[in-house]
Amino acid sequence: MNAAASSAPVIVGIDGSEGALGAARWAADFAARSGSPLQLLHAIPRLEWYFANAMVFSPESLAEELAADGNNKLDDAESAIREQHPGLTIDRRIVNESVPSVFAETSETARLIVVGSHWHSATSDLILGGHVIRIVNNAKCPVLVWRESEATRTGKPLPVVVGIDESENSIRALRAAFSVATALGAPVTVAHMWETGAAVGLGYGEGPVDWNLMNLLKADQETKMDELLAPLRKEFPGAHIHKVYTDSGPAKGLKEMSREAQLVVVGSRGHGKLTGAVLGSVSQSLIHHAECSVLVVR
Repeated sequence: MNAAASSAPVIVGIDGSEGALGAARWAADFAARSGSPLQLLHAIPRLEWYFANAMVFSPESLAEELAADGNNKLDDAESAIREQHPGLTIDRRIVNESVPSVFAETSETARLIVVGSHWHSATSDLILGGHVIRIVNNAKCPVLVWRESEATRTGKPLPVVVGIDESENSIRALRAAFSVATALGAPVTVAHMWETGAAVGLGYGEGPVDWNLMNLLKADQETKMDELLAPLRKEFPGAHIHKVYTDSGPAKGLKEMSREAQLVVVGSRGHGKLTGAVLGSVSQSLIHHAECSVLVVR
């Protein structure tokens, strides 16, 4: 997510939910600030799904009704966007394809995919919220899962928080966080969370804690963080950076920090046994439990 990617579209999923409208507003704001095209995308599941659920329509009339309903939802989203961005160029698409498949396909040429996290259990197959994990797992570009921030602070822009380790995905997440924060005019909080207590015997009740080793481990991690940040300080010279290093599990620590953030950024997976498989435990936990939007970078 850099300047070279500005010609690639920001694609936001529209399904008629309040979460999708919030996602559309965020996507429009980001697109306008970053100079990216915006596309509103509505996916209609294959007709077989509706017939399987005992809906009595002819294929032709059902297709027409679904297309009209999709256009109405796109109209609502576009109207919400126009309130803040009346001159923004907006592309609209309706696709007859399963939600995960269409987003996997469009992600190959997108700068960013944005989806709301709203969940309607009664119609989960029609609502994007029921497909969020599959969308993130299958996407080839970063995915932002939007939700209303729970932060109570007012005034200055809330920070973009990014969790890092030493994985390649984490480094990409760090760069994406700086790019998004620059577009939004927000500070960046860089958080490295590593449970050093286990490495020095803290919490097991067996023998004294090796405080010298703990201080050495912390100093080593802080040095590595500075090394990761050095090139980004040059690339984004105006960035306001706050560094956080704490003894905490990353999922727990980042969830706590999400309470006073506008966005948490994480790699799709870090150092784990399933690094080549599916969405990592930290990113998956944050998608479900963070108190602000979550950007997952791969």
